[in-house]
Amino acid sequence: MRLRVLLGSACLLAFIAPACSDSDSTAGGADTTVAEGAVGTPPAPGLTISGNRFSAASVTAATEFTITNNDGVGHTVTDDAGSFDIAVAGGGTAPLTIPAPGTYQIHCEIHGSMRGTITVA
Repeated sequence: MRLRVLLGSACLLAFIAPACSDSDSTAGGADTTVAEGAVGTPPAPGLTISGNRFSAASVTAATEFTITNNDGVGHTVTDDAGSFDIAVAGGGTAPLTIPAPGTYQIHCEIHGSMRGTITVA
């Protein structure tokens, strides 16, 4: 009986071990990328759209930054005052440069309830 338990445990470990390995391979479907904002990793400058919401963004004036749309549908990043209006396809990215410091209130032209802020230093 002990032999059966040991053999069964060994087979189970052999099956699970590849999915739990520390290798860089993603063959098991595991995502090995470090999440934005993870401890020890400075967040990438830019604006992220996820779940029909804008992340708060702090960027430097006259520096190009990236808008990342993690949603499966397109959105816009539109300044309420009309300084910029950028379309970003679902799953896509787009560059944006804001030349002057300030606080910019933004919205999505497609989804009116989406509102946010970009702070430019």
